[in-house]
Amino acid sequence: MKNITYILYILLFAVISTACEKDNTNDINVPQKVKITESQFSNGLKITLWADQQELTVGYNPIYISLSNASGTVTGKTVHIHPEMDMHSMSHSSPVEQPQYNSISGLYAGAVVFTMHSGEMGSWKLIATVDGQSTTLNITINNPPAGNKKVTSFTGEDGKAYTLSLVEPSTPKIGLNDLEILINRRIDMDTFPTEEGLTIEFEPDMPSMGHGSPNNVHPVGTGKGRYKGKVNFTMTGEWRLQFTIKRGEDVIKENVALELTF
Repeated sequence: MKNITYILYILLFAVISTACEKDNTNDINVPQKVKITESQFSNGLKITLWADQQELTVGYNPIYISLSNASGTVTGKTVHIHPEMDMHSMSHSSPVEQPQYNSISGLYAGAVVFTMHSGEMGSWKLIATVDGQSTTLNITINNPPAGNKKVTSFTGEDGKAYTLSLVEPSTPKIGLNDLEILINRRIDMDTFPTEEGLTIEFEPDMPSMGHGSPNNVHPVGTGKGRYKGKVNFTMTGEWRLQFTIKRGEDVIKENVALELTF
């Protein structure tokens, strides 16, 4: 009788262990990334949204997507993300860089520019589509820390609407920093193509101290709406970056400001 009980115990343990292993294969652990939320498609495929920080904020946000099912990580898919802000009486989207699979990280990496925070005005969600099926990732977008303004929208002298986003420096420091901005044009409430062929000039200054800094390098276009240069921060504190945006010799907009505090 004792032998039978022992055998039944072993069999029960094996069944429980196997079930646990099957359940856990759907859970993906991504070192150095923060899990924001997840959802599931009707076919059982799970999508998980990751970020570099604990929260998503107004401005440019790198995002990462992992896909998994009962067998583990799923790759080789085309992932499409559509950000949508529900403002009760209307809705709008925002600029997005669609996720592309990275074989080194095993994640689909992209970015979203959120132009306003979640709250009484409305709520954000990401509509994810894979293989013709869609699911919703509900998210919260917070304001960045005080003294930081990393995205701004404006209408140019050409009558067109633009969005200017700060990509780098994401962690500013004293000295010379890589400067990278993203410029999108708004066609309608859901369409934000990147804008190429612009000439960008800028000046950093500290409003509270009444000075700027030397040795800055104006951003030049590198493709896909991105412009790269250098910005020199001579001390910590609140900095304002003032951009002049041109097409050829024609000024589209002067004194377009972003702010950084560190």
